[in-house]
Amino acid sequence: MKLTIKKYLFLLLCLGSCLLLQAQQKDKASYKSKKQVSSIVQARSIRTTDPERAIKLLESVLGKGKKSADNATKAEAYVLLGNIYEDIGQTKLALQRYQQAQQLLTRLKLPELTATNHYRMGQLYLTLNNLKLANQNFNTALGLAQSAALRLQCREALADVTIQSGDLPEGLRLYNDLLVPSKKSPPLDSLTYARIEAKKARIFLRQNNRAQAEASYLNSINRVNNKTQKVSKKDYELIEQTNQALQTDDVTDSVKIKLSQTSLAAQKKQDFPRDIQIKENLQLADLYAERGEVATAESYILASENLINDAVNPIQKAAVFKKASELKSQKGEYELALVEYKKYVAENEVAFQQQQKALNQQISILETQKNIDLLEKDYEVAEKEDALFRNQIQIQQLVIGFLSLLLLAAIAAFYFIMKNVKARRKANQLLYLKSLRNQMNPHFIFNALNSVNNFIAKNDERAANKFLTDFSKLMRMVLDYSQKDFVSFEEEFQLIELYLKLEHLRFRDKFDYTIEKDATIKAVDIDIPPMLIQPFLENAIWHGLRYKEEKGQLLFSIKQETDNLIIGIQDNGIGRVKSKLLKTKNQQKYKSTGLNNVQKRIALINEIYGKNYTLNINDLVTDSIDSGTIIEICIPLN
Repeated sequence: MKLTIKKYLFLLLCLGSCLLLQAQQKDKASYKSKKQVSSIVQARSIRTTDPERAIKLLESVLGKGKKSADNATKAEAYVLLGNIYEDIGQTKLALQRYQQAQQLLTRLKLPELTATNHYRMGQLYLTLNNLKLANQNFNTALGLAQSAALRLQCREALADVTIQSGDLPEGLRLYNDLLVPSKKSPPLDSLTYARIEAKKARIFLRQNNRAQAEASYLNSINRVNNKTQKVSKKDYELIEQTNQALQTDDVTDSVKIKLSQTSLAAQKKQDFPRDIQIKENLQLADLYAERGEVATAESYILASENLINDAVNPIQKAAVFKKASELKSQKGEYELALVEYKKYVAENEVAFQQQQKALNQQISILETQKNIDLLEKDYEVAEKEDALFRNQIQIQQLVIGFLSLLLLAAIAAFYFIMKNVKARRKANQLLYLKSLRNQMNPHFIFNALNSVNNFIAKNDERAANKFLTDFSKLMRMVLDYSQKDFVSFEEEFQLIELYLKLEHLRFRDKFDYTIEKDATIKAVDIDIPPMLIQPFLENAIWHGLRYKEEKGQLLFSIKQETDNLIIGIQDNGIGRVKSKLLKTKNQQKYKSTGLNNVQKRIALINEIYGKNYTLNINDLVTDSIDSGTIIEICIPLN
C-alpha cells in the first residue's frame, strides 16, 4: 500500500507539472504561429526558383505545427506542398498532399481555401482522366467559392471535363456561355478569353471546321496582353499546342505559311515570349526550305538568332543553330555551316546539363518528401503516446477518489498497457519494413545513375539520351511503387522488363538475357512487395556476369506449380565463391545492400502479413569454381 501511495503522489506531481507546461506553451503559441506563417510566406516566394528549399521550410512548419495543433497553418502548408509537386510534374504526390490538406480543412471554416483545394484536386483528377472525381471536386469548389474569379475557373474546368468525356457540342456551349457576361459572371479578362478561344479552336478542329478553328485561334493570340496581365507558361503552351494542331498534314505549305506568318505577327505585337516567337520562325524556315527558298528561310533564322538571349531555352537555341548550319550547307558555305554546328553542339551540351540538373533536383526533392511522411508517422506515434498518458492520468485521478476500485483500475491499466505495447511493436515493425523498402530506392537509383555517367564518359550522346528516357520512366515506376506496401505482379514484371533492358544496354557485351513465362499463366492476380525481385537480378549481373570472361546468359523464368508462383533467376556467371575471391579487402567487408534488405523484408512480411514467401539460393554447378547461381523465390497464390 505504501508503494501505491507514493505512486499516486508522483502522478499528482506529474499532473501539476503538465498544467504548468501547458500555461507556458500558451505564452509561446503566438510566437510559434508567427514563425510558421513567416516560413510559409518564404516557401511561397521561392516555390519555383528553389523548390527543394521550399519543401524543407514546409517540413519544419509541419513538424512544429502538429505540436501546436494549428490546423489552418498545416492545411496551408500541405496545399503549398501540393502546388510545388504539381509544378515539377509529380501528379500523384501533389494529389496526396491536397488530400492531406483536405482532411484538415474539413474541420475548419475556410471556404475559399477549401474551394481552391478542391479545384486543384479536380485539375489533377482531370489530368489522370478520372472524370467522375474531377467533376465532383469542381462542383464542390463551385459551391464553396466566394470570389468570382474562382467560380469562373470552376465553370471552365467543368466544361473541360465535358470535352474530355467526348461531348463536344455541350462543351462548346459551355465555353460560349462563359464568353457572355452576366450579373453573376462579370466580363472575362483578356487571358481567360484567350484561353477559352484556344480551347474552342481545338473543338472546331476535331469537328473538321478548319475555318472556324483558325478564327478562334487568331482571336486567342490577339487577346493575350503580356504587358498588362501576367500570363503563365501553361497558358502559352495551350495556345502553342493549338497552333501545332492547326499545322496538319492535309493542308498545303501555302496555308501553313500564311497561318504561321499571321501567328508570328500577332506574337510580336502581343509580346509573346521569345521561345515561342523563335519556334514560329523555325517553323517558317522549315516550310520555305522545303520549297527550296533558302534565302527566305535564312531570313527567319536570322530573326531567330536576333531574338536569342540568356532567357531563351538552350534546346530552342540549339534548334536555331542546327537549322542555320543546314541552310549554310545547302548553299555550300561549309565553313560557316561548321561554325553554326559548333554552336549547336555547345547549346546541346548546356541543355543536357540542365536536364541532368533538373533530374538530380527531382530526385533530391522526392527524397526530401520522405521526411514529411516520417513526420506523419512520428505524429501518429506521439498522438498514441499522448492519449495513453492522458488515460493514465485520468485513471489515477479516479483511483485517488475511489480507492475501492483500485484493483479493477490496476487490471484495466495493465490490459491497456499490454495492448498498446503490442500495437506499438507492430507499428515499429511496419515502420522498419517501410524504411527497408525506402533504402532500396536510392540504392537502385544511384546504381542506375552510374550507368548514365558511363555513357556520358564515353561521349555516347544518343545512347545516353535513350538510356535517360527509359531510366526516367523506370524511376517514375520505382518512386510510384515506393509509396505502396504491395503492387500487382504485372506492375512488378513491367519494372523488371525495363530494368533488364537498361542493364543490357550498358553490359550488352557481357551478357544476354531471356525471359520465360509459362504460357498457361494468362494473368497473375496477386500482389507482391515492390522491388522484391530486382535486387537478385542486379546481383546476378553486377557480381556474376559482369566479371565473366566470355559472354554470359541470364534466364528469368516464371512458372506455376500447384498453388505457388515460382520465380527463377539463373545465371552462368562466375558464381558466389569466385566472386568473393575477386573482391578487395574493403569489398569483403561490404554486404550487398539490396540482397540484405530483401531478405529482411521477406522475413518481416511473413511475420506481419502472415505470408509464406520462401527464398532458395544455390550454385548452378557444384563441382566448379566458375559455377553460376540459381535463385528461386516461391510466392503463394492464395
